[in-house]
This record gives sequence, structure tokens and C-alpha cells, in this order.
Amino acid sequence: MFCSLAYLPLLGSIKATLDQPVFPGKILVWLLFMLSIAGWVMIISKAIQLSKMKRFDRAFTDRLRKSRTTLEIFEQGWEDELSLKYLIYLAGAREAAFQLLGSREPQEMMQLRIREAGRLAGRQLEFLRMAFHTGYQAAIGRLQSGIEEFRFLATAAILIGTFGLVWTLMTGFETAREFAEIAPEVGGALGYFVLALIVATPAMLARIGFEATVQKRKQELERFRDDINRLFERSFAGGVTPASSGDSESIKESGASDGDGKSADPGDGKKRYHSIRDRLLRPDANDRGERFGVNPIGRQAAAVRGY
Repeated sequence: MFCSLAYLPLLGSIKATLDQPVFPGKILVWLLFMLSIAGWVMIISKAIQLSKMKRFDRAFTDRLRKSRTTLEIFEQGWEDELSLKYLIYLAGAREAAFQLLGSREPQEMMQLRIREAGRLAGRQLEFLRMAFHTGYQAAIGRLQSGIEEFRFLATAAILIGTFGLVWTLMTGFETAREFAEIAPEVGGALGYFVLALIVATPAMLARIGFEATVQKRKQELERFRDDINRLFERSFAGGVTPASSGDSESIKESGASDGDGKSADPGDGKKRYHSIRDRLLRPDANDRGERFGVNPIGRQAAAVRGY
């Protein structure tokens, strides 16, 4: 009973608004009604879109975990435009394929050709990181698409309501002779603003809720971008090649043979080294009497790099 009484002034104002002349009354009410329909369609559409994106991201993550190689999904031509993670992965995969093979499209026997293409290094890795960042920006753009329109919708509703409020008050004060005559005009004017708030409020609340959801998804996509970037770098980046067993033990302490095929005696007065590192870092004076001298530049580089 109390609630029904509380809504009586609101209903009275709306009824007074509907009783206004065709212009601006019914025209403005029709505009607000159309904005309300558009707002609810946008809210439902965006909610469905975000739900689909999240579901397809899960499906892509499961497919990526089952991949035997890093570029298997790209090589098979798997497509899923609704997955934001796929957009990030695809941008990096295309760039890696271009840097390794010179083409951004899947090719036959791609894995074999990639193994023969070598490794990525230097500027190529920087291009790969930029590609992942570009894919991340594209995913964020798609994630945020449509949210800013809620601001325009709410603003348009408020402006239409304000215009109806001001117009009705102006005409009411101009034609009224007594205060009793202006009262219905004031009620009708306030009805425009009430309808505007009814239209704008769902759009404003939806925008706040969607922005919170987008912020959470942005953090998730940022983590995925960094993880997939590290995965590609581990798969394709070139590193310092470890010394082979023949290099690290090229001259053994005992049982090693010299150039004449004779066994080297540890006590024959000649110093033997167990690795290339020891040879590079030994004093210059110890090079005397050796068949091959050590390049001074190589010794300096070894000292700086800490081999």
C-alpha cells in the first residue's frame, strides 16, 4: 500500500508527459522509448559476446595445451576469431613464421622447414615481441568494443529529457496566468526527466559492470601474452651453444694424444688445458712454445663474457 502511494507522483508525472502535444511531447517520448530498446539490445548483445569470448578462450587454451609443437595450431590453419587468446597467438605465430620462413601463411612440411631455418636472434626477437603486443592490442580493442556506446546512449537520454523539461517549463510559464495553471506543466516537464533517467540508468550500470569485467579479462590476457611470448622465445630463440664434450675435454689430462700420435705425458713439461675457456683465460706468457697462439681479442672477449 505504501509503495503504491509512493509511485503515484511518478505515474502522475509520466501521465502528464504523455498528455503533452505531439511536439515536443510524444516525439521526445518516442525517442526515449527507442533509446531504451537500443540500450537493452546492446546490453544483452555485449553480455552474450563476453560470455562467448570466455568460452572460446577456454577451448583455445585446451587446444594449445594438447599441441605437440608451438606452431601446430597455426600450421593446421585452426581459426577461432571469437577467442581473444587466439588473436594474440596468431599475431606472434605469423611473425615467427615470417622471420623463419619469409611467409606469414601456413605451409606444407612447416615444422621440418622451421627446424632447418635456424633460430631467431636480436632484432627478430624484438619484432616477435612487438607482434604479440599488436595482437594483445587487437584483442583488447575487440573486448572493449561497444562499451563506450553506453556512455553516448545515457548522455543522449539525459539530453532529450532535459530538453523536454526545459521546453515544457518555458511554454508553461509563458501561457499560464495563475500558479494553479502552471502546476500540470511542471509535472509534465518533470516526467521527461524521469523517463530519461529510466532509460539512462540501465546503460550507465551496464557500462560500469562491463568495464569491471573487461579490466579483469585484460589482466588475464596480459599474462597470456607474456607466457606465450616466453614459449615462442624458448622454442625459436637462439642462445649460446654449449660446448660439446669434444670441446670441453679436447685435451684430457691423461691419455691425450698430440699431433704426432704420441701419448702426452702430464710430466713432460708442457701444460695441458681441459677446456677452451682455460686456454683463453691463461696468461699470455704461457702461449710461448705452443703451436697455435691465442687471439688477444678472443682472450679479452672471454674475460668480459665470463665463459
